[in-house]
Amino acid sequence: MSQISNQKIEETLRNSECLISSIEVAAAYERLAAQLNLHYAGLNPIVMVVMNGGLIPAGQLLTHLTFFHRMHYIHATRYRDNAGSDDLVWKFKPDVNITGEHILLIDDIFDEGITLKAVVDELKKESPASIDCCVLLNKIHDRKVKDFDVDFVGLDVEDRYVYGCGMDFHGYLRHMPGIYAIKEEALK
Repeated sequence: MSQISNQKIEETLRNSECLISSIEVAAAYERLAAQLNLHYAGLNPIVMVVMNGGLIPAGQLLTHLTFFHRMHYIHATRYRDNAGSDDLVWKFKPDVNITGEHILLIDDIFDEGITLKAVVDELKKESPASIDCCVLLNKIHDRKVKDFDVDFVGLDVEDRYVYGCGMDFHGYLRHMPGIYAIKEEALK
């Protein structure tokens, strides 16, 4: 990941629009937490944060969870300098035994689903009792992988390059409290 200038980041912010406000995002986290609390009551799952994008959604959700759980993280990617590839690279595989465990994966977005599906397929080899996926955003388009879906979705978003709430713009702006996209006219 290469560094970009503060001027480029500021220009990006000026040329962006807020698609989903921080208030709407907070309400989505509350809805997701309520669903997860019902689903996982008494199951004592392992909550696995999918790094890096899942860090902020997990941080927001975890404080609202009422069920007992253990926490862990994984780090797998297909991206190099914001370009996707076909190869899944594990930066950190789970180092806990998940056989017979209920697993909740928390990530930022369900876009095409290639990376998340590959992670789930890999984890299924360990014979967990269940694996569910929770994402803040579901991007609406018809390029999703076949035979795979996520279980818990906070919000739907249009098919644009989005950042904020864990999603980045060239490694930056994950911390933004809403969901943003560069204005269409700025892309021309």
